[in-house]
Amino acid sequence: MAITLGTFTKQDSGDFSGILKTLNVTANLIIHPVSRQSENAPDYRVYAGNGQRYEVGAGWSQVAKTSGETYLNLKIAAPEFGPNWVRARLVKLETPQEDGTTHLALWEPRER
Repeated sequence: MAITLGTFTKQDSGDFSGILKTLNVTANLIIHPVSRQSENAPDYRVYAGNGQRYEVGAGWSQVAKTSGETYLNLKIAAPEFGPNWVRARLVKLETPQEDGTTHLALWEPRER
C-alpha cells in the first residue's frame, strides 16, 4: 500500500513545487531539473525552504516496467528522518486536482 507523503504541481519552468508532510515534518519543496553530470547522476535536485533554498535530496527519472509511465524516484534526507533517506516516487495524476495538484509523492514502507 502506497502512502501519500506530498502533493506537487508541475510549473511551466519544469520545476515541481509542493509540500511534503509526515507526522513530524511539513516542508515546502521544489524539485528542480538539472543537467546530468554522469550516467548515475540525478536528473533533479530537491530543495526545501521559502525564499532561501537548501538542498535536501535528489531525483532520478524512471519508467515503470508494467505501465510504461515515467515517474521520479526521489531520495530526501533531513535530520528529522534520522540516518535514513526517505524514498518516494513522484507520480503524475491522470487529471489535475481542483487545487492544481498534478503529481503525488508516494511512499511504500519496506520490511527490513
